[in-house]
Amino acid sequence: MLITLLSSWPALQAQFEGTWGVGVHAGYASVAEQPGAGVHLHYYRTNNLRFAPSFTRYLETKGERMWMAEADLHYILPLSYAASLYPLAGIHYSNWHYDPEATYNTTGKALTHHRPGANLGIGYQHDISYRVRANLELKYQFINDYSQLLITAGFGFWF
Repeated sequence: MLITLLSSWPALQAQFEGTWGVGVHAGYASVAEQPGAGVHLHYYRTNNLRFAPSFTRYLETKGERMWMAEADLHYILPLSYAASLYPLAGIHYSNWHYDPEATYNTTGKALTHHRPGANLGIGYQHDISYRVRANLELKYQFINDYSQLLITAGFGFWF
């Protein structure tokens, strides 16, 4: 069995170096307590190292709205031809805005906060068909006074 696994390992290393992917995702941010949706890009620098910038916009609730831009690195660990795990790390920037008029608060003041941070987490991807991939990510965002857990699911296409 060990010989079979070792002999099939090169076959699991698909040739992705230099390829691009684009996709959509939806998720939930624990501190913001809001669902959101966005877009992401994937660029394979090597077969195992992928650069993944993304943009996510969250639904407005109680006069609060948020969007975030991120740039993560994924290290792809193939489990089979169709499935992979990937630890991820990256940087984060979010914009949090509070509009008191949305809650009929006439005495409050509008506030906007710009919050840089860092990401650390793990993801799972599964190839649904040729060039179509689904993924699930769980990451912790280290943001001063607003650190939170983020879970996202998405799908995309690679070229």
